[in-house]
Amino acid sequence: MTSKTFSFRLSSPRLPQKRLTRGGLSRVLSSSVLSLSLLSAAWAAPAQLTIGTVGTPILPASVNGFNVSYNMSVVDAQQEVRSVAPTSLRYPPGNEGDEHDRIRAGLSGFLSTLQLSAPSLKGPLPLAVVTTRVFATQPNSGNKPEDAAQAARDAQALGLKVAYWEIGNEPDLYSKNRADASWTPERYCATFRAQRAAILAVDPQAKFAGPAVSNVGGSSGTFLETFVKGCGDIVDLLSWHEYPTDGSQTDEIALSSAVRVTQHIERFRALLADPERNPLGQGRKVELGVTEYGLSYVSNRPRHLSDMVGALWTAETTLRLAEGGASLSQYFAIIGSDAHGLVDRAGVPRPTLYAFQQMRYFRGEALEARTDNSELWVHAARDGNLLTVLVSNIATTAHTLESAVPGYALVGAKSFTARTVDKEAPLERLKLEDTLTLPARSFTRMVYKRLPAP
Repeated sequence: MTSKTFSFRLSSPRLPQKRLTRGGLSRVLSSSVLSLSLLSAAWAAPAQLTIGTVGTPILPASVNGFNVSYNMSVVDAQQEVRSVAPTSLRYPPGNEGDEHDRIRAGLSGFLSTLQLSAPSLKGPLPLAVVTTRVFATQPNSGNKPEDAAQAARDAQALGLKVAYWEIGNEPDLYSKNRADASWTPERYCATFRAQRAAILAVDPQAKFAGPAVSNVGGSSGTFLETFVKGCGDIVDLLSWHEYPTDGSQTDEIALSSAVRVTQHIERFRALLADPERNPLGQGRKVELGVTEYGLSYVSNRPRHLSDMVGALWTAETTLRLAEGGASLSQYFAIIGSDAHGLVDRAGVPRPTLYAFQQMRYFRGEALEARTDNSELWVHAARDGNLLTVLVSNIATTAHTLESAVPGYALVGAKSFTARTVDKEAPLERLKLEDTLTLPARSFTRMVYKRLPAP
């Protein structure tokens, strides 16, 4: 580590000899506050970065998956969508899945969206997740087993390879939001079995996800656990949604909720392994996945969805899912659905777009990573000779971080803040020094290259 000595002149600057106006005084004070903030960051002891050496595989679809619906025009934001290299797309999400039949024209449009979203014309398409229709709004709604089978036949005819058929969407809310108390976990489990059997008759290799509950606290968690008890023998990917707030919490409380996704992964892994709570599914490998997530579930409120707090929470949640061994994570949503989305309907970028552009490089093996500063959240991934370190500074002030990692040389570092997004500017390149200054409320990607063995 290189020792550095900082010298600052603390005498007051010479002011003009004329009387300051109120506006002029305000500008001087504002400049002084900014200078003091920078000095404070420089004087504070830099955070120490610690990276482990034992890696765990990062599953390909555990980062940068998204939801896409009928009304999201990917073609109008193709450059932005391709820039995040989607690993999976889920169609259709939210209530739309239970308000429209799964018809061939819709599946054809979804296939086109997959093709438009692929980063390379010659590369593989994102994994496809299709939700079946479960709730009926009309007597002739296409929510019956034979309708699910027809969707599978249409997918085969189109050449649409479905990685998972997710049976319905948020069935725990049918009783409350749809005013149909007959939708118990037991009824949903029976529907899951019937639709699964119908699709398997068409495609014996098909895999199935569910129950895609709206959250995992209270009655939603009970719904999921009851489903596992009755259907643990037939679900391939246990799925749920993460929406911890309504956008009205403080920034600090909202950000702190990111830790819960790690707790949920541990909780459901234990649930699946428990012979009393999962009597039918013992000995089966069941994957885990979050098929919708966002900091707030209130779609028409931009706070904590379209701002920097929402982006930092999203990054932390995504990276925790990947490190926890989730097979699938799918953010809501890829294109503006009210305040949700990486860009709005006019294609104007939001902070989450910049975050996912950086997280696309989180691949290979996850390494244990930490700092001694609780306001710097850090994650690391090793991919061959490259080491990627992602750091969120959740504080409203800048923080410094020692950049040295034994056995590696730092070859690049880029940050973005809300100001970067507002200006639609490229990420800020940081000077490659022993100590990096991370801007307030920023997300930074640091890239290291392994040094030759001595």
